[in-house]
Amino acid sequence: KGGKMADKKVLVADSITVGELAETLHLQVSTLVGELFKNGIVATINQKIDFDTAQIIVEELGIDVVLERKKPVEIVRVKHENSDKAEPRPPIVAVMGHVDHGKTTLLDQILKMHKVSTEAGGITQHISAYQTERNGKKITLLDTPGHEAFAALRQHGAVLTDVVIIVVAADDGVKPQTVEAIKFAQNANAKIVVAINKIDKPTANPEMVKAQLASEYKLTPEEWGGDVLMVNVSALTGEGIDKLLDAVLLVAEMEELKADYDIPAEGLVIESHMEQGRGSVVSLLVEQGTIHESDVLVAGTAYGKIRTLLDFKGDRIKKAGPSTPVTITGLKDLPQFGDSFVITKNERLARKMVTEAKIEHEKNAASTNVTGADLLKMMSHQDDVKDFDVVVKADVQGSLTSVVDSLKMINGDEEVNVRVIGTGVGNISENDIRLAMSGNTVVYGFNVELPPNVKRLAQRDRVEVRIFKVIYELIDDVKASMSNLLSPKIVDETVAELDVKGVFKTTKDEVIAGGEILSGKVVLADKPLVRFIRKKEILGEGELINIQKQKHDVKELFESEICGFSAKVQNRINLEVGDKVQFFKRELVKREIK
Repeated sequence: KGGKMADKKVLVADSITVGELAETLHLQVSTLVGELFKNGIVATINQKIDFDTAQIIVEELGIDVVLERKKPVEIVRVKHENSDKAEPRPPIVAVMGHVDHGKTTLLDQILKMHKVSTEAGGITQHISAYQTERNGKKITLLDTPGHEAFAALRQHGAVLTDVVIIVVAADDGVKPQTVEAIKFAQNANAKIVVAINKIDKPTANPEMVKAQLASEYKLTPEEWGGDVLMVNVSALTGEGIDKLLDAVLLVAEMEELKADYDIPAEGLVIESHMEQGRGSVVSLLVEQGTIHESDVLVAGTAYGKIRTLLDFKGDRIKKAGPSTPVTITGLKDLPQFGDSFVITKNERLARKMVTEAKIEHEKNAASTNVTGADLLKMMSHQDDVKDFDVVVKADVQGSLTSVVDSLKMINGDEEVNVRVIGTGVGNISENDIRLAMSGNTVVYGFNVELPPNVKRLAQRDRVEVRIFKVIYELIDDVKASMSNLLSPKIVDETVAELDVKGVFKTTKDEVIAGGEILSGKVVLADKPLVRFIRKKEILGEGELINIQKQKHDVKELFESEICGFSAKVQNRINLEVGDKVQFFKRELVKREIK
């Protein structure tokens, strides 16, 4: 069987029935069912198994087949190669940095100095993308909703940024989020420009920042013989802002950024929300081509004809080219952050594309009866370690360090760990909620606030936010949450013991016997369980049905009394005179992390 298919690649959907997999692998269904059964899983021909299970089974059977996951039908953009007609496009610039190093103030200052109205025309509470001009050249600025959100966009196959401005405070130096920003830029193959901010402060030491970046992160300033442009700026006074924009344009020029303008637009969804009276309001970033006011657009599993096309200021426009942020209305549904969008010929085709994508998505998302995790659990007979994921926000860096250090010291259990997936100083933000959306992550705040718009987002996305003012209360809450993830401990308490003097009946589901109570007390109303023992070896367990004394039903039995009993069992127990019977209570006791 294996020889014929040596090194053959087989495409398998995210979930597949046992019968379909057997057919795909040219195997008898019984062979596949048998292999699953051997590993502790009873499966039928129509039972669904997931991709991971299929892989494990193929390995177990030793078949020379490489399984590949079928990509679900979705609105996939083909990577567009520029034509001979490609023209220069504005650079897309992400501004990143540590929370209190002045990223937002810097953006505000750029927009203020370059006469760009920041009035959003009441479109959105938060605009993710802006455009500014320097010497007649446009620059698109992205106010990053956090590294994680951008990482999500990268997963959608988009390198969204050409240049990353990393903001570092001249009086504070490189911090953890600065390091994250550097890593992000390097992973995205984006060019880095460093803005050394807060040079107006008396304690500012730009040279220290440069030395730190050069020695620890291999970012050497141009004036030291390196290739990274570093500009001293003050977001407060506006000093150095023009130099910073010049540096960005210089880097972009060297990259020769180009795009085709005369093709249908393609790009990404960078924000979407529902608004009363306007329906779905969607912010897009055009990457290729030109978008027009009357275009029919498909974004993820949403489609529609563009009713209004606005620039980032909220002004109505007729069209927009590459590297331009726009806001549209008219889609019949709400696309997801990070979805690709394409332009289609008409609404009929758009509807067909979306319908196909939805059907395929539902098919692949159909709940599987057997997952790879189940199979591995059966094979290894042990549960995986559970993670309790948290995002921590605190009022100041010192508090944040204390909270995170305290969390690291919690003695987890081999079954559950606390995992800090995000931290920051300042009030809880939309980005914290986005970060916590994956899985059952809890956002903890210490001496910080939860703004109303963020609270609404948390409620919408069912993210739990817990705010504390006392550090040990926060830690106790984490311990309690971790304790809830622990599987309970089974505790057996023996209440009485009996010596078997006679066996009256044993069937595959019942035992009737008699004997003497050696110790303890049996109360029928407590519904005790029974355990049958021969020379310290357990023969089996059952449930007590009835107790008798002198052939009369009774409610209780005491030490030294001669009695009869009947118990329900799952398998035949060949009880003999001289065996012992234990009557016991079984409790599930909640375990706690101390």
